[in-house]
Amino acid sequence: MDLLQGVKVLDIARLIPGPMTTMLLRDMGAEVIKVEDRVNDDYLRVGRDPDKYNGQMPLFLWMNRGKRDICVDIKSQAGREVVYEIAKGCDVVVENARPGASDKLGMGYEDFRKVNPKIIYASVTAFGQDGPFAMLGTHGGAYDATTGIAVPYQLKDGSYVQYRPYPHALTFGVWMAAMGICGAIVKQKTRGEGSYLDISNADATVNALGQELLGILNGEHPEGWPDPEENVSVKYCYYKTKDGKFMLIQAIEQHFWVHFCEVIGRHDLATRGDWSRSKMDNSTGDTELREELIKIFAQKTQAEWTDIFLKHNIAGAPYQEVNTLPETELFKARKMFVDQPVQNDGTFRTAASGIKVKDNAWDGPWAAPEKGQHTDEVLREFGFADDRIKSLHEQKAVFSQNDLAALAK
Repeated sequence: MDLLQGVKVLDIARLIPGPMTTMLLRDMGAEVIKVEDRVNDDYLRVGRDPDKYNGQMPLFLWMNRGKRDICVDIKSQAGREVVYEIAKGCDVVVENARPGASDKLGMGYEDFRKVNPKIIYASVTAFGQDGPFAMLGTHGGAYDATTGIAVPYQLKDGSYVQYRPYPHALTFGVWMAAMGICGAIVKQKTRGEGSYLDISNADATVNALGQELLGILNGEHPEGWPDPEENVSVKYCYYKTKDGKFMLIQAIEQHFWVHFCEVIGRHDLATRGDWSRSKMDNSTGDTELREELIKIFAQKTQAEWTDIFLKHNIAGAPYQEVNTLPETELFKARKMFVDQPVQNDGTFRTAASGIKVKDNAWDGPWAAPEKGQHTDEVLREFGFADDRIKSLHEQKAVFSQNDLAALAK
């Protein structure tokens, strides 16, 4: 995919938000150079099973696919100078340290702007660079907690846990960071100006919840989550199918509902609903109609209902459990699950890029780099002479895989 071909990204981040942001940029064709500090390892590299994937965590391998890796002693002046010189030839720097931490290391926005005034510097943090929570120590669940999407769940003993089956706030921040970077690249290429992007995972989640928050922001103040028992829209609901699976119907527009009733031969149900005040029927409480639909959907399998919905243009979709997604016809056709190579250690299954470009196929996935794998290669590419590279190794300012192996003995 060549959407970002020619764009060079310096990834000085660790753990998840920064590396996942640069993964999205790499998937779109950018060249990503990952900078790893010799001492402060990205501890996501270390897997639970030392005999699988070279002892590395699949999450790390997935987020860092296709990047090149250099290992530097960032705390040394010589090591920082190496990073600055590489930044002169880059377009973007991505970091995700707590506010102020990168500045203390000499890896802040002003440090990079001195050597490259057009640089795009993206900070992807929990709560942004300012505000009352900026310095709060957190992991991903905190983003979901502060934005209300991971609710307290009471256990039988009366205590509470965080109910967070699928963490969303972190990924909202990552997507917004990648989108902001793409916008900044346009500005950089058309106006010759750099940008500093202050991306907060919590802010991004509020942005993503815009539709759900509209009522609250404009006078509606529900207490807690809506009670599903009191808010059943029978025409926008799951129904169990003959084979024990579920089908979602969304026939709240009158024409969709009338058409559904015609298709199933139940013309007597076509007038059930109220469209007098809106094009959408939001009426609830028609328990008799719900009982009828329970009986109707129980007569056919999920696959049969899916065929009917497709053939007759009925609004809705089959419910697909997360653990079955790789085997579904939908995501097989969309080529959303692929085997990613692990250097000298087979493959593992992972998600592909969700961006599809006509006549420009995504050519991933690629293996993730080993620590220091491309140190010398990248330095030469950015104009470092061989004698200088040798000197940097001798100063222990930069490290190759061989250097790290020797130090580990």
